Amino acid sequence: MSKYLGLLVSMYHFALSYIRHVSSNRIFIIPTSILILLISISSSQAALHKISNQADWSSEVIEIEMVLPTLYVVRSHQEVQLFADKPAVMMDANSFIYIDEKDAYLIDTPWNASDMPDLMNWLQVQGLTLKGALVTHYHADSAAGLGYLDKNGFVTYASDMTNTLLEQDSKPTSNHIFLGDEFELLKGKIKAYFPGSGHSMDNLVVWLPDEKILIGGCFLKSANTNSLGWTGDADLANWYYSARKVKARYPQVKLVFPGHGDGVEGSSIIDHTMTLTKGLASLE
Repeated sequence: MSKYLGLLVSMYHFALSYIRHVSSNRIFIIPTSILILLISISSSQAALHKISNQADWSSEVIEIEMVLPTLYVVRSHQEVQLFADKPAVMMDANSFIYIDEKDAYLIDTPWNASDMPDLMNWLQVQGLTLKGALVTHYHADSAAGLGYLDKNGFVTYASDMTNTLLEQDSKPTSNHIFLGDEFELLKGKIKAYFPGSGHSMDNLVVWLPDEKILIGGCFLKSANTNSLGWTGDADLANWYYSARKVKARYPQVKLVFPGHGDGVEGSSIIDHTMTLTKGLASLE
């Protein structure tokens, strides 16, 4: 399309140049159809460019990238010292926006409450309305934006255990809770499941049945790391068994996202998490 647009623009400028050189008593008429076509193509190209920039988008603090038309991954960043004897490193964390027509649902918040305005700006530009948010555990890389969302009148959800742990840490909680091991944020489309403790006592995974995508949160570890990362709140003895339950529950999974790092097709991230935790498991 840009090739033809360039050709038409060149023709247009040639015509203008020609007019300057013809005598004043001659008239050169540019067909109206060509002018309309030029304007139409230019407008279409500008609109497509604008949409592309909005879909895959970054600010100073977050990046938003389309996975599918119904799902976007949001990457936020924080400097973290994982080990006392090693320097701090800059890490990214994944949260997700699920889109159902013009409604949006947030799965985990960005790492810092100060990241939230950028996320909300993106939703506004897209013409989306945030209908609810769910956090998968109580750590800041999942739940830091709860206070912001509550103050701005948005509905937020967490498990009863997650809210209890947030309260113990004197952190903002969700304004709705659920009991039990299962919860639907959006009926038939966003399903949370508690497989048992692992990375933390309250860690959830989130299943998107239409897309067959599993969002593992910090419970599942990136294929690019051989470390369990921060384990100060982990249940190392039970993590493997919880991961094994996830593996059995979602045999049809097509794509798995960890809490940090890239998503991978198939169940290899679940297998990788099981490998990392098996040697730490208690005897059944």
